[in-house]
Amino acid sequence: MMEGNHTINSNHGNEDMHVGSFTGHVVPGSVFLWVSLNYTIQLYHCYFSARKSGRQFKASHAHPYWFCHRKKIKWQQIEAIFRLMLISSGIIGEIITGYDKNLKRFTNQMMHAEHISMFTGFAFATIVDIMKYHNVACLPDGSDYFCGFGALAVEFVLFAYHLHGRTLLNTHLHTLLIYTIGLNAVATITEYIYRDKFIWSLPRIVFLWLQGTWFYQIAFILFNPYRDSPTLDVNDNESVMVVTLYFAGHILLAFAVQFLIGGLVYLCNGRPALKLNRDYTQLEEISTSGSSQSSASNSVIEKHGSGSDNELWEETSKLIEELPHS
Repeated sequence: MMEGNHTINSNHGNEDMHVGSFTGHVVPGSVFLWVSLNYTIQLYHCYFSARKSGRQFKASHAHPYWFCHRKKIKWQQIEAIFRLMLISSGIIGEIITGYDKNLKRFTNQMMHAEHISMFTGFAFATIVDIMKYHNVACLPDGSDYFCGFGALAVEFVLFAYHLHGRTLLNTHLHTLLIYTIGLNAVATITEYIYRDKFIWSLPRIVFLWLQGTWFYQIAFILFNPYRDSPTLDVNDNESVMVVTLYFAGHILLAFAVQFLIGGLVYLCNGRPALKLNRDYTQLEEISTSGSSQSSASNSVIEKHGSGSDNELWEETSKLIEELPHS
């Protein structure tokens, strides 16, 4: 792979699957986008369903596929297994593409070793998701979130020290990716701490989406397959400013997509929030009525504190009958 002032040659005659190529960035980006899309739909679906039924919302680290939510238990395991298959294919691809054309010498060992370590971290977290599905007794509560945080921590460290000898533009692109990974790790722990607060579940899926789209952006800037398209100077400070503007646009797009999906899921769930507001109004009326009855009873008890039980009961009954009933 050669880096020039205007274009970067990614050796298209021997296109491989390692992360130092166009395909190598698009494939993990697609996985992050797919996982984020599925988790977003299911997260909103669980939230609105909980509001509709009056149940307490509780976040989950893994979600079944949105098109199979009625078979939640079965498909939650299948989603994790399919995720594990994608990650395993990435590890195998790194091993295969690490060898030269004659399959005799393993080239660029450190880069492939770093990528394999990154994939292994996510594979381990996915295995824990599967074990949580089977309620393995030795796993404490929150172990799925903890391992998900660990996988992101591994990715963060590897990318943070993956930039030595890169061009100015290449370094800045991956630095912004590091920021996204770090925020994703923080959001994972925050979601676990506030699992019953829906708003704290949104940052994790936002940063998952942002990580996926930014992988695509890196692929098209550094390894653009369209040779006639405009390119950025990899050693120009203005290119860094342009890329930063791109990143801000990706953040805005990520939030817009989440709110758009949330609105669509809300409409598909039959506007449960409106129904719940009516239920809250009824509950508030009942609670107010009950409080009035309780206050009236207390006043009667204070008034007839020294009277007989029969007199106290008759006076209380009359007072309750006079109150309005819903």
